[in-house]
Amino acid sequence: MSLSSLPYRLLTLGIVLCISTSVINGTVLFDFTTCDPSEADSWTEISDTVRKPGMSKAVFALQRTRVFQRGVMFAMINPQPNGAGFAGVQRTLPDDIGSRDSYTGITFKARAQGQLKYWKVVLVDSDQVANRTRYDYEQKFTLDLSTRKFEVVTLPFSDFKAYKRGKLVPDAPALNFSDTGAFGLQTFGGVYDGYKQQGSGSLEIDSVSLY
Repeated sequence: MSLSSLPYRLLTLGIVLCISTSVINGTVLFDFTTCDPSEADSWTEISDTVRKPGMSKAVFALQRTRVFQRGVMFAMINPQPNGAGFAGVQRTLPDDIGSRDSYTGITFKARAQGQLKYWKVVLVDSDQVANRTRYDYEQKFTLDLSTRKFEVVTLPFSDFKAYKRGKLVPDAPALNFSDTGAFGLQTFGGVYDGYKQQGSGSLEIDSVSLY
């Protein structure tokens, strides 16, 4: 059976639904299955070591075999006693995606392995990319560590919220994807959440699309 015929799982608003891979369509933002090996160099680490107590780490790489290629983020969360800690990578958006007004969200196929099941996508406005005290727009998702199947993650733009250093910014304007200058992937310790995680893990992704 080909990978494209396997059932995947849609994670949105905390609900898991079984769907086919035909849901993945629209405009491809990043295709790690065909990109040049130099693409890995375009991803910059954004982890808690920007602060003095930080001890976490993230690395983005392309896994290349004789039969497939995909993107992998390797991460290690060494949180503070209260759960504070994060590790992630970030890339500026490609210049050739055209008009963004018609898109309503982001979707991708992913698999997590190891000890880390909580992840997030981070979108950064162009005028905030170089700002270390910035706020950004985030949406969290959970992957099933007990399965080896890839899952489809669908994240509507309307569900992204503004955060600054892990805290919600309630008076921030809603996400406007036309202003977004960078795309990031991150895992975290859970300092402000009802759950905590630590240890090491990986996030495997074939591609990221806009819908």
